[in-house]
Amino acid sequence: MRRKRARSSNPNGCKTTATTLTLSGEGIENNNGKVLLPNSTSQPMLSTQSARGYSTLPRRAAILTSSQSQTGMISLTQQVNAVRLDTHKSDTFEQNDLVLDNSGAVLSGSRDALIRRLVPTRDFCPDEAYIFSLLVNIRTFISPHELMQKIVQYCMFAQNADSHNFAKEGRGRMFAHILRLCSEWATNIPYDFKTEYMRTRLNELLRLCAVDKTYQQKTTDLQATLRSSLNKLDRYEKAVANLQKALSENTTLPEQSDSMTGLFLMCNDAKTVAQQLTHIEMERFSMVGVDEIVQSLASDPLSEIGRHSKNKEGVISSISFYIEWFNRLSAFAAIEVLKQTKKRNRVAVFEFMIDIAKECCEIGNFNSMMAIVAGLSLPAVSRLKKTWCRVEKSKLEILQHQLDPSGNFLSYRATIKAAQWRADSARGNQPKIVIPFFVLLLKDLFLIYHGHPRILPNAHLNFMAFNQLAEQLRDVIQWKSTICTFEKNPQVLQYLLITAVSGEKDSMLMSFECEPPESSSEREQHKKLRGGK
Repeated sequence: MRRKRARSSNPNGCKTTATTLTLSGEGIENNNGKVLLPNSTSQPMLSTQSARGYSTLPRRAAILTSSQSQTGMISLTQQVNAVRLDTHKSDTFEQNDLVLDNSGAVLSGSRDALIRRLVPTRDFCPDEAYIFSLLVNIRTFISPHELMQKIVQYCMFAQNADSHNFAKEGRGRMFAHILRLCSEWATNIPYDFKTEYMRTRLNELLRLCAVDKTYQQKTTDLQATLRSSLNKLDRYEKAVANLQKALSENTTLPEQSDSMTGLFLMCNDAKTVAQQLTHIEMERFSMVGVDEIVQSLASDPLSEIGRHSKNKEGVISSISFYIEWFNRLSAFAAIEVLKQTKKRNRVAVFEFMIDIAKECCEIGNFNSMMAIVAGLSLPAVSRLKKTWCRVEKSKLEILQHQLDPSGNFLSYRATIKAAQWRADSARGNQPKIVIPFFVLLLKDLFLIYHGHPRILPNAHLNFMAFNQLAEQLRDVIQWKSTICTFEKNPQVLQYLLITAVSGEKDSMLMSFECEPPESSSEREQHKKLRGGK
């Protein structure tokens, strides 16, 4: 691919639960060290284009979509390698140069050159793809505060550079271009504007060219949308703090019973429960900002992405809280089975949980589906051989198919691609929900982020790598902006959110109450557990 040089002169808290999934160097592990997801060079799951044309969820589709995705990855890899080989430090590259392809698309550039290309003028405005890609990636090289300051300064210089900019037509064109930049930023990365400084600078930028009531109304509408997003975040963080406090104060251990107890007794309709889980998932997933994801990818190792970060008020990050929810739901699924001391009740609850997971899959709620499957695969449940042998074989096949890690979760990836196609093709009141398996999503994004150098040998920033990450984050924004329209069941929601769950030790003791230890190793384990009470 030929390249030309261009000067940068602007054209213009929960309790400890029974299991956790951990991202490690080997892949995704549970707390027993079992690798559920081995590291792989396979293409991550997020490209939507390869899912076009699949209206069902067949296993066969996995082969086709995986092949298409890998072809796209190879092409991009070749391009990135070509740029890397062709941009070693040289006197022919000036500090503010950009490297473009034949179509004029940016391949790489210095930090300042890329920022200058972001600045709108009367006659130029970058497209939305460039704006989003730069805004979401450049934060690892310059803070949003510093970036906003540069943009305001550059826009003021550009406006004052030409007297035509002060005519009504010129001001109108420049305002439209500034509004596009501000809208892309405030709509897709609103948490950058949590500080008074950023909101003030945003207002300064929008007031540069607002010449009549129409422009002023557009400015007011954008500011209202931003305030709504920030107010929602504030309410969410307060709710998280209150929920964590309530869970920490709930020291009651789950109780076992000879009669049917738990969720099945409250609501035995799997579809209704799946819909309530989707409400919870969408609330948590929608609050994870792409800015938070990028900062975690840049600063955290694979095993710790977003797990320990907190805001200034001490509230855990949205990523960490969402991962905690996954672990809690896994423990919840296991405990609901282990509460039942009678085998027929355990079998009924076990099959009920699989039905819920299946309904979650039908909705497009893959995070809840995987959490339930992981919970039913915990040692405390998997050792219940007498229970497992009574479970309907077709339901077991569903469980095994969705948890199959072969081919880097090939079956799951085919299913979510089909769900993406279905959501994109939905009309009217048809479901459009896609909630990915979040831990696997983070692993995929981590591999994308670290898969190519972000700084090239000539000190240029690798904008092709920026684009690849931004493309995937665009999908994330689309998924988490979907509105969940299912009717809420307050009783079921409350039960799912605050019901006590137990740790691994107590879960194993409950398991041994359900089915006594058989092997010598189990008897020894049971003895140690009872001795440690």
